[in-house]
Amino acid sequence: MEPRSCGYSSSSPGGGLQPFDVFPGHHKRNERRVFDYWEVGALLDGLARCPVPAVSGLEEGPFTLDMHNDAVRHARYKQSRLSLTDLGNAVLAGEADFLQHNPIHRWWGGTELTNEKLWRWDPETRSLIARR
Repeated sequence: MEPRSCGYSSSSPGGGLQPFDVFPGHHKRNERRVFDYWEVGALLDGLARCPVPAVSGLEEGPFTLDMHNDAVRHARYKQSRLSLTDLGNAVLAGEADFLQHNPIHRWWGGTELTNEKLWRWDPETRSLIARR
């Protein structure tokens, strides 16, 4: 998930954004159409609820149907004030790798991703490359 594409910038460390400010397509046009509502919620959870978070201030979760069905929890989630952590700012600046600090284990598009088996997109060669 590219933080810059979802509304984050290095100038937002003061906690000025709320969770739905970073959801593409939520009260604004979704131009990239890469992630849907539930995927963005899960990704935001992953950035905030990990050993070394990139995002702080997410007050409720996990981002599930149960949370949405509980009016108090959902309201608390929506009122969260998000900001980038030091790691989040370093990742955004290209100076750190989120996955050097946090484990990954998920299935994405039929492919199991782990820290040991992880590919990255290289925009210069426009191809997948092995993690460095």
